[in-house]
Amino acid sequence: MESAACDALTGLILSAEPLDRAVRAAYRCDSSAGPSVILDRPAVRSVLQRCISGELDFRELPRWAGAVHLLDRTEVDEQDIDLLTQFLFEISTPELFEPVTVDVCRQWIDRLE
Repeated sequence: MESAACDALTGLILSAEPLDRAVRAAYRCDSSAGPSVILDRPAVRSVLQRCISGELDFRELPRWAGAVHLLDRTEVDEQDIDLLTQFLFEISTPELFEPVTVDVCRQWIDRLE
């Protein structure tokens, strides 16, 4: 079970499957014991690029960001903790900032580079 949990969490970070499915799998396994997974700039850029290309649905990005931000076993890379935490907060609460669009994804890629 621990390996499956880690795989589900890694799948969430790497968005190896549709975002909604990855979020559901990660929530199911978050309470099990095991190592944390790290969110870093390359992982965020990858998710954003896949949203821009249409491979992932950008409308699911707020739920994905909320899950990454709130799950116990996901951690933000300490080197970029301020920027990545700001990204997760802004994307997961579009009602406070701006709706997530392809242009917003592009803007975040620029900020991450």
